[in-house]
Amino acid sequence: MIKEMKKIFTFEDSISNVAAYEALGFNVIMDDAANGIYYVEADLTDYDWLAALALLEDCEREGLQPAIQYDGGFIDWEDAIAFADKKANTELSVN
Repeated sequence: MIKEMKKIFTFEDSISNVAAYEALGFNVIMDDAANGIYYVEADLTDYDWLAALALLEDCEREGLQPAIQYDGGFIDWEDAIAFADKKANTELSVN
């Protein structure tokens, strides 16, 4: 089975949010030092959509709003949890 690329990411300028992302296991990289912008990413390519859904729900509890990038495109925060839930249900019904 070919793995589907999936990442949960955002650009963040709030240091408290950066700390919350780090606590959830996200990788944090300084993107724009002059403006204090960080790139925050969790690469979930080696994990199923249920793992992505769980991480998005953790983000929601922390008040964080990342997006999803996957093989088929990009999903904004507003639709991210519903999208990951749908993909996870599809995976569960196939397996």
